[in-house]
Amino acid sequence: MSNTETSAEVKAKILLDEANLAFSETSERRDSPGERNLEGSAWEEGRMEGEYDEADYQKILELQMRAAIACDDHPELEEKTAQLFESITPENAEEILETIAKDPDLMTLGKAAVTTFVLRFPTVQSFVNKGHPLVLAMDEYMLENANAQNWHDYNNIATENGWL
Repeated sequence: MSNTETSAEVKAKILLDEANLAFSETSERRDSPGERNLEGSAWEEGRMEGEYDEADYQKILELQMRAAIACDDHPELEEKTAQLFESITPENAEEILETIAKDPDLMTLGKAAVTTFVLRFPTVQSFVNKGHPLVLAMDEYMLENANAQNWHDYNNIATENGWL
């Protein structure tokens, strides 16, 4: 595998981890279930200045809103994503990717996070030089992969799914 390819195992882990995180992000929104809107994002525009251009910011708000609606409509996905994530092995990763691809709501959650990542970090250099501002010290997976390969992993997922 070249240094820019992404294994099925890593793809599945990223999609499921990001889908699961959407539930936490949804709980921080300023709007409510049934009343989701672009302005309900927990992101503060001034704090995020320089992270994106305005057109991308509007796309990000739309993606976040769609993810929040999917979380509202399918709360069972929070547990499902956690269970699937825990069950991933190199041997079953392709099968789990197929399971994810067949679930439009999981794909909505994955698309929102992966596309947002790529919009915020459009190049390898933008990611490596700045790092990911949402990485927490307890998030070992992201800390271990806060490098160029991590950017390629997200970019590969977005490209393969036609999300760019």
